[in-house]
Amino acid sequence: MMVNSVIKLSDIESYSSIKNNLEDKKCSLQFLPISLEKISKQKNFIYKDQKLKSAYLVDIIHNLILKYYFKKENKFHLMSSILKEKYGYLYNYYMDFLTENKIIILLAKHQKGKNARVYAINEYILRGNIIRFNNNDKTLLKKYKAKVSQIEEDKVENSLIDNDIKAKLVNDLFKVQIEFDRSIFYLDSLKDNDIDIYNRNRYSVECINDKHIFYHFDSYGRMHTNFTILKTFIRKNCLLINGEETCEKDLKNSQPLFLYKLISDSESKWVDVDELRLFKLLTTEGKYYQYLMSELNITNKVEAKELTYKVLFGRNGSNNKSDILFQKLFPTIHFFIKLYKKEMGDYKVLAHELQSAESNLIFNKIIREIMNLYPDIKIVTVHDSIIFPKKYRDDIERIFDQKVIEEFF
Repeated sequence: MMVNSVIKLSDIESYSSIKNNLEDKKCSLQFLPISLEKISKQKNFIYKDQKLKSAYLVDIIHNLILKYYFKKENKFHLMSSILKEKYGYLYNYYMDFLTENKIIILLAKHQKGKNARVYAINEYILRGNIIRFNNNDKTLLKKYKAKVSQIEEDKVENSLIDNDIKAKLVNDLFKVQIEFDRSIFYLDSLKDNDIDIYNRNRYSVECINDKHIFYHFDSYGRMHTNFTILKTFIRKNCLLINGEETCEKDLKNSQPLFLYKLISDSESKWVDVDELRLFKLLTTEGKYYQYLMSELNITNKVEAKELTYKVLFGRNGSNNKSDILFQKLFPTIHFFIKLYKKEMGDYKVLAHELQSAESNLIFNKIIREIMNLYPDIKIVTVHDSIIFPKKYRDDIERIFDQKVIEEFF
């Protein structure tokens, strides 16, 4: 998906506002395994005759835990050049300390020209008590502020989102407040179900409350933030924008819907006309997941989503249960999915195409129109949905629905 032009960040008013929002920040809120609490209370510690910073040690394990919660994969390729740039020439001592004390595990050594060292977080750390640490190291804080305020300027030939849209969305993150006690009360009721979900949601709640904002625009146009990993209940019931109650508008069955558009635009001869007509009806009316639940005796929407995502984003093995079930309902669409991935030479390409199409609609069309007509409305995005002050519901829904109609009809 291409954007017509690139606007320089220096010309964007909201870009300078991001820097202003960070001026008074004195520390970064970070994860701290309970086993490192004692050493975190000292400014420095001695290891192998070297004087090391406790703040750097915490920062390393914090970033690994944060990546784990986002990517849900406990495997990290850490390049020495990046570690050295951030933590100085003694970076190996920090890694050795964490390894020796069984905070992390070395899975694979560095192989020149092949791969960096590969680490994992020890399971007892992830299953144990993880508290918070206010990291006030000036060097790390300076780098955090630079990272948050530095929105990468895309080149025209591969730009997915205009820079003024990026700047607005990052700036608007600072305008959100959270009902902290209500959110924590809700999360405490879930703590025994899944400790990973609890930990990452609690951290996000605390960060939003502390105005410790983090975000990332990936290469497929998606924006990942404190808010994208929040439980739905918290997003829908505990967020305020400039002190005002919010609501959320989303795109129903987004990924299957964009699959329909991809098939339709490709004018594929492999997809049965009647089958595609049914698929269009289900996806454009937001009834796709309900149809799967009814036809396949699936008990909940989460299971229907997981089945669909395994088909769309997986390798489509002949013995895969999800593929077998999907193929019963949509045999020629299933064949199109497999053929598309095969011709592109990468099974991941379909996921990237669908996510890019979704981002193009949400950011470059819906958000763009809102910015043009109502520049003062603050917005938070969560992939295929937007959160905004409830008093603007009629205006936002009108724009949202109109752009969806233009995209799919």
